Amino acid sequence: MNIIKVLAVLVLLYVGYRIVTMFRRVKSQDVKGYRVDAAPPAGEDLVQDPFCKIYVPKSQAYLKEIDGRRQYFCSKECCEKYLSDKK
Repeated sequence: MNIIKVLAVLVLLYVGYRIVTMFRRVKSQDVKGYRVDAAPPAGEDLVQDPFCKIYVPKSQAYLKEIDGRRQYFCSKECCEKYLSDKK
């Protein structure tokens, strides 16, 4: 009878250990998923968004021609806000 109790306690400890490690793994993956570790490719130009003033790699920027000039934006939303403020 004592052996069964010891085995039951060991199984519960193992299951608890697996649950704790699973949550730690999920938590660490969530953090890494939101981090931006990658720098833009070497030699790529950065352009400044005229509305929010942040720099964006040229290949990822939203391009809009305004008054005969190319304007680069971080997103379509910033472009629309810029155009509405300009009017």
